[in-house]
This record gives sequence, C-alpha cells and structure tokens, in this order.
Amino acid sequence: MIGRFGRAHGVSGEIYINPITDNPERFEKLESFWMESDDGWKEIMIAGMKFVSGRPVIKIAGFDTTDAVKPLLNEYLYIRSSALETLPDGSYYLFDLVGCRVEDISGRARGNAVEVEQYPANDILVVEADGKKYSLPLVRRFVKKIDIEKKLIVIDPPEGIFDSPDKN
Repeated sequence: MIGRFGRAHGVSGEIYINPITDNPERFEKLESFWMESDDGWKEIMIAGMKFVSGRPVIKIAGFDTTDAVKPLLNEYLYIRSSALETLPDGSYYLFDLVGCRVEDISGRARGNAVEVEQYPANDILVVEADGKKYSLPLVRRFVKKIDIEKKLIVIDPPEGIFDSPDKN
C-alpha cells in the first residue's frame, strides 16, 4: 500500500493522492498501480502526474471527469512487491515484521508479530501469544533487534506489557 485517493483536482479527472510512504517521489516513477475492487485486483494506468502544494496529483487513463474519479475517494493504491525499492541496511518495510517471532532479550518467546498499527506518535507492534494480543511501541527503547532474514524481533518490553498483575 503506497497511498489513498483524496478528492478530485480540477475538472479533467485528476485526483489527489494521500501518500502512505516515506518516499512520495515514488509516484513520479510509477506507470501503474493496483487497486482492489469487488471484481478483484485491477491494474490502473497513470496518464499523468504532478505535485500540487507538495501532494501528488495523478491523471488516470480513462478517467476524464470529476464524476469519474469521485468513487475512488478513500480507496487504497498498491504496487507489486517487485516494484519496491531496496532499502538501506537496518531499514525494513513494516509488512516484513508481520510473521516474525518475538523474543525478549533473555531469549524467552513472547509470541508472533501479527500486525503493525500506525499512529502519529509512533507505530505499534501487535504481538499475539496464547490467543491474547499485546501492543508494544515500535521504538528503539523497546525493540532491540530486527532480523528480517531470520524472521526474529528481539524486545526489551516495559514492565506490565506481558506480565500485568491484572488478570482481566
């Protein structure tokens, strides 16, 4: 997922994109993207792209009016994983964390990462163990090591995340 459609721009079928990426410039290089619909996945061809007030605005091939793009509002845009850029060492995509084993610094198994929730302050790693879900801030203070190749996340959780005295 790299973005979400915003409102229409102008009257010729252009539409704003709300990027969900650290690199909004990637929209300049795209020739197409994917969108999920009731009929399955559809490849959407880009006929033009520009930035308006720092936000990407795209023209989609075959969408020539404001009314044509209105149904796209709040829909997500996706790219194939083969189109992802190679990240520098020590960096990772959030979806790479899902499915990783989670252990604490003493080697004790804490569960598996099942989701990453994104918030303005910081992302939250959701760890599932024994049918329960635990939320851990995805920050260096608590996440000590991420090894994508070994599918392992090593954490030093704050007191109370996994060992709350509250039985409820």
